[in-house]
Amino acid sequence: MYDVSMAIDAATRPNLLQYLDYRAFLLDYCQWRRDSDPSFSQRTFAKEAGLPASSSSLLPAVIKARRSLSQNLRVKFSNALSLPEREAQYFDLLVQFNQAKGMTEKNFFFTQLSKSRSSRAHVMRENQFEFFSKWYYGAVRNYFSMETRERNPAVIAARLFPEVTTAQVEDAIQLLLDLGLIKKTANGYAVTERHISSPKDVQARAARENLLELTRMSMELLEKTPPELRQYNALMFTVSPEGFSTVKDRIRSFLEELREILDRDQGEDRIYSLTLQLFPNSRLPELKPESRPASAGDSK
Repeated sequence: MYDVSMAIDAATRPNLLQYLDYRAFLLDYCQWRRDSDPSFSQRTFAKEAGLPASSSSLLPAVIKARRSLSQNLRVKFSNALSLPEREAQYFDLLVQFNQAKGMTEKNFFFTQLSKSRSSRAHVMRENQFEFFSKWYYGAVRNYFSMETRERNPAVIAARLFPEVTTAQVEDAIQLLLDLGLIKKTANGYAVTERHISSPKDVQARAARENLLELTRMSMELLEKTPPELRQYNALMFTVSPEGFSTVKDRIRSFLEELREILDRDQGEDRIYSLTLQLFPNSRLPELKPESRPASAGDSK
């Protein structure tokens, strides 16, 4: 018997432009095809790609990263996927991005991909910016992304680190409900969006305090958290303006790839925060001189 809910889900084809891992897309595409057409198989895909039947094992080998895609195979896969021109170009760049070895090459392809890709993150509305005002708002929201069968604030407070009060969790739950960032379920709460972000034009005023709070917290927890449960690194370096731009692009690329990893993660049982800081240690022309208080030796 064909499940009606499955038919509804199968109607939504995976959006290639939201992926930064072509193997993840291929995996989701195959699941979508099987849901839409139970007769779909590796042999079917090979035929649609113009490959011999003996190459039917190529698709799972690519998905499992046992095989890479040459330029010729990228074209054949695009044809089998029935990708329109824009998505075919994106797929070609995406494969090269994933298969790139050096940082410069990877950054180049990421920059090209950024011109076309669509983010999976829900962009916060103006009335949702209060979410950034307390670190534990995000922690409680993330708690409900891994546990939807708990609504007792005291139990939730006991699971969070560093320590929060039951009242703070109650406050967070109410705010998240008011902002539409979580919803009530039969037994607890669930997030309404997997990922969220602030618009670029409001990041400074909406997210700066949140970033400062998380950064301060990371310093406090350095001594409180066992080394095996944390990762702290620092690197001081010299760099050219062009190299600096490349480093920033690589950080953006890393964060996007990390989101792909987390999207496919299973069995989550903990909440983590990741902060990355990149700041100058030499005086740059763009930096305004710091004002300093007058001392007793200064002339009037």
